[in-house]
Amino acid sequence: MKQQISALVVEVLADVFPVIALRGVDEFAREGGDLDFMVPPGKAVIACSIVANAAYQKGWFLACFRDIDYLAQIILIHPARDGKDYAIKIDFFDGLRWYGIGRDISGIKLFESLFPQSHGELRLAGAAGFFQKVLIVGQLSERDWARVEATGADPFYLARIAQILGLPITRGQIERRGVKGLDKWRLRAASGGVHSLFSGLLWFLSATIAHLRFKLENGAGMGLVIGISGLDGSGKSTLVDRLSAVYVKAGVERPSLVHLLPSWIPMPHQLIGRQKSIKNYTHPYAEPPVSSRLNGLLRLCYYLCAFAVARISFWFKVKRGRLIFMDRGFLDFVSDMTRARIPNFRLPKCLKRILTPHGRLFYLDASPEVVVARKGELTLEKAGALRARYLETCDIVGAKLLDGDNTSDAVFSELLGHLSREYMQRAAVLEARE
Repeated sequence: MKQQISALVVEVLADVFPVIALRGVDEFAREGGDLDFMVPPGKAVIACSIVANAAYQKGWFLACFRDIDYLAQIILIHPARDGKDYAIKIDFFDGLRWYGIGRDISGIKLFESLFPQSHGELRLAGAAGFFQKVLIVGQLSERDWARVEATGADPFYLARIAQILGLPITRGQIERRGVKGLDKWRLRAASGGVHSLFSGLLWFLSATIAHLRFKLENGAGMGLVIGISGLDGSGKSTLVDRLSAVYVKAGVERPSLVHLLPSWIPMPHQLIGRQKSIKNYTHPYAEPPVSSRLNGLLRLCYYLCAFAVARISFWFKVKRGRLIFMDRGFLDFVSDMTRARIPNFRLPKCLKRILTPHGRLFYLDASPEVVVARKGELTLEKAGALRARYLETCDIVGAKLLDGDNTSDAVFSELLGHLSREYMQRAAVLEARE
């Protein structure tokens, strides 16, 4: 499938603008690794949109998109039976300039002058991969250097290309597989079009800001809260685990998994040291709601404060580009307070909307007969009443319904369809700003 996606990328982009395949399908590629391409300066986000739309027509879903200035990235997922899903990460490097800073004179020369004359020869791809790696890490590893040599790009050829691109690197440095120290920074500055002391100072300031941004956030367009809610037996935990697994397969940072509340927020029983309440989380409804209205109100106030704090923490994480998966959350809490031993208080609609995390929330809508048959923790009457409350809450907070009576494969594809549309929209917004 990796070869198919690589061919698709080249096919759909070649009609729009030049594209250079850097890494991913050669003999040096790691199994399950990502695909790396280089596109002309300013075209990385557009490349993501074009490829994602083309892949969607062939059964692939867009599960992630992010833009970190010098590259744009997408994750494509192809669902398969029994959870044997295929996931791949594709990086589109935005020209040659380091960190996407300054005028990419070298990148423009690469695509406007050298690329048309290369007639698709591998040597130019090897040269592009060499300079892209050198700008980031300084010196290539033996494996990366072997990849460059395999394209036929020898030091003499690379030195000639460097001269054309205006990159200050000698043949001797190329033979040593790259540059170190000040030479590395001279090369980076040249890639950003630095030609004078003043432009160098501006470039250094921009580089400092870009580095801080890179450390503080994970890229624009990626962060999202994905909440999966439903009755016990609806299959929500299985769905969350499967979704989390495909992101790991794609090689990205494992999403944060939250069960009701973040682990650093203590539950009421943990504050007072009540051991008996621990069983309520493995055997729901083991104890009835508290009989005292005051006790119930105190519990409710604590949970509402906890969910408010959680919502704020989610907001900060999403702004930093993090993915958060909720296996149960505020939607479940307000729909079934008896699970937390709280009488069913009626909360104002505005409060429900305020405390609901901003993101994409889904309710796995399984019929009472199905959830009772799958798990048997609820009676048909109880399941029917809970389902009605869940549907009411979903209508208030804007959660999407998934067909919980369907097969796990069908539900997973339905969920991916929603996420794909979300990230397609985000990519389109950033593309419009280019």
